[in-house]
Amino acid sequence: MGALTLYHGLASTCSKKARLALFEKGLDFESRLVNLQTFEQHSPEYLKLNPNGVVPTLVDDGHPIIESSVIIAYIDDIAPEPALTPLAPLARADMRLWLKWSDERAYKAVYVPTWDRLSRPVAQKLSDAELDQRLAAVPTAERRDRWHATAREGFTKTEFDAAYAEMHATFDRMEGALADGRPWLVGDYSLADIAIVPFVERIDDLRPDLLASGKWSGVSAWFARYRERPAFDKAFFFDGKDARISAIRKMLGID
Repeated sequence: MGALTLYHGLASTCSKKARLALFEKGLDFESRLVNLQTFEQHSPEYLKLNPNGVVPTLVDDGHPIIESSVIIAYIDDIAPEPALTPLAPLARADMRLWLKWSDERAYKAVYVPTWDRLSRPVAQKLSDAELDQRLAAVPTAERRDRWHATAREGFTKTEFDAAYAEMHATFDRMEGALADGRPWLVGDYSLADIAIVPFVERIDDLRPDLLASGKWSGVSAWFARYRERPAFDKAFFFDGKDARISAIRKMLGID
């Protein structure tokens, strides 16, 4: 393991996954905040590290690692203690399914309402010429379409309803895993919990009525337990030594 540098977004759920793993391991890293609202993730310099133009990216001694679930598994590999991967093969398989769920299903639960809240107020102010210039730098068609929708027509009721359905599905699946008072998703605390908690926190921010309903008491207890971990505040309310943090917080409406 060499010197670690994390390129990350302040409010990005996937960036929070990476920060959680780093703080749980007690690893030192250089913070490089990427301002997603000003499209820094599409700059030529960043695209050399991450051709997908998304955050986070972890650089270990000059070697970039991309995709948040790959990153947290890599962090667990390079710093074995405390272990965040179960020893039992079946538990490992279950953990990997949670990582897959976080990448596919939990992400779908939050991206439409998140983009509508955080990115739309900035993107819709762009002129047509400015928007075309920004979109030209976006490396994938899916992201170009999403940015265009964010800046212009917005998201449809069907898209919001699909996101809310995924929120319910995520909580239902978690409730089953946490049945009978189990404290964590696959037994002991693991990468499964790290992968899911940023999405639970985001869902609770977007739709606080869901957990407040009492329908998912196991998830509520799990989330309360998680917030007591020292790494939680460090990762979620990150205040590292980046001079641009205050400006980014203001742009996102955090402060």
